Amino acid sequence: MERLLQNVRRASLVCLSLLVCQLSLAFLAGSALAQRHDAPLPTAQQVLDRYVAVTGGRDALLRYKSMTVHGRLQVPSQKVDVETVSYTKEMKQLEKAFLAGGQVLSSGYDGRVAWDMDAAGNVTLHHGDQVKTIARDADMYYHLHVLDYFKQLDVVGVVPFAGHKCYALKGVNNWNQPNEQFYDKDSGLLIGYFFNTKWRGGPGDTTATFEDYQNFGGVLMPTKTTGRDADGVSIEVVTSVTYDDVDDSIFALPDAVKKAVAQEKGAQ
Repeated sequence: MERLLQNVRRASLVCLSLLVCQLSLAFLAGSALAQRHDAPLPTAQQVLDRYVAVTGGRDALLRYKSMTVHGRLQVPSQKVDVETVSYTKEMKQLEKAFLAGGQVLSSGYDGRVAWDMDAAGNVTLHHGDQVKTIARDADMYYHLHVLDYFKQLDVVGVVPFAGHKCYALKGVNNWNQPNEQFYDKDSGLLIGYFFNTKWRGGPGDTTATFEDYQNFGGVLMPTKTTGRDADGVSIEVVTSVTYDDVDDSIFALPDAVKKAVAQEKGAQ
């Protein structure tokens, strides 16, 4: 959904006055160095296992082979509020945002090609480590094997985050980018992430905060995700989740994407 957000922000320049909200992330400074409890800290695997348990358990997560998520993407500073839909199956994903006037922004990954397409049909292809990030986001079972995506991930302390007392996990992923995760010490739920997007053209330091967990088909998941970065605040709201209703054909590359892929190969 992050790539769709970037496209929505670009598209909104045409019809909205862009009011860029510079936010302070000072509350995160030194989060990994926050005070530790005297009691022994759990391991990262124990924290991650607990999250799986409290959100339904491994069997509940593995019960489904595909997922459709309907929701809304909001950018308050730009007065943007658009309908979205996301389809995920077998490490593939397609996301769409429906703008006013029938325009559609889309982002996809078919297991090989990662792409974005704006409302005018212009295509952007992603490469290298960006594809690894996109493939991770297409993993329905990410929470069952988080450590597979990390070279190192450790519990570094108990810190305040978004009004919660959290276990702070800090590590480096397989494409050498730092990442921090925060899990509520009492409930075990994932509360948020802290990462930097500058390496892939983003605005830099970013937080994602998860709240309003609800049960969908035996799986507990957040229905509100708030992203904060130097560009402002974005809010993703989930309105419905259904399972095992995604046909493989939905991930077929659009003609414009096929053309962009062919042109890129021809230029090599």
